[in-house]
Amino acid sequence: MTQLSLWLACIACLIAGTAYYLRPENRSTQYIGAITIAIHTFSLTQVLLNRDGFNFLTIGLLIALIGNSLLWFSNRDKDLSLLLGTAFPLGAIIIALNAIEPWDLTQLHSNSWGTSAHILIASAAYSLFTAACGVGILLAMQEYQLKHHKLKQLLRVPPLQVLERLMFEFIWAAFILLTITIATGFYFIEDMFAQHLVHKTFFTIASWFVFAGLLLGRHIAGWRGQLAVKLTLSGFFLLMLGYFGSQIALQILRH
Repeated sequence: MTQLSLWLACIACLIAGTAYYLRPENRSTQYIGAITIAIHTFSLTQVLLNRDGFNFLTIGLLIALIGNSLLWFSNRDKDLSLLLGTAFPLGAIIIALNAIEPWDLTQLHSNSWGTSAHILIASAAYSLFTAACGVGILLAMQEYQLKHHKLKQLLRVPPLQVLERLMFEFIWAAFILLTITIATGFYFIEDMFAQHLVHKTFFTIASWFVFAGLLLGRHIAGWRGQLAVKLTLSGFFLLMLGYFGSQIALQILRH
């Protein structure tokens, strides 16, 4: 049942991505997106019920679900169809990786509600930062086209001010959750600077400082545009390097 639900979710994501790319203004496309998210949710539930603990692919499945849900919800009053047309197929890849067996991956066992809450909050933060990066890339591309007077190549996206405001809304929410993630990590995890966690802890804290600097610069100096996008992508890179990079390194060291 778990494998079947994962492959169904994978196919649904590919269909949704195609629909958002080819028929973005059709009302049925939003319904397809909603059905896809429901199937994705069901498949994730099956994975969590039938597998022992979390691994980095399972958490990737959760991040993809939250990220796609955020973009789908935001698409109701802002045209983010171009972003959804990319996000759903990327989600399909993550789902397919979860469906392929066997994967001999290190399992993270959540023995307490605190550890489980830490994982869920961290996943939500990563999802929000991912969404912010996606919006930021659209913002940078559209700004580039306008700056170089390539009006015929303008993307089908909301106005720059709307994109920028949405990006910072995602960043603020993600930053708050990242702060809670770091705090709960120090509280619920026995040794955040243990050998297998030190790289993740270092890069996560470094990412926190990048985003803190960005938000402070936005408040004091009005940072925006290309500078804001570059800092957003830099902070996101550090965050992903801290989590997925350390997980991949652990898998290599195990073998």
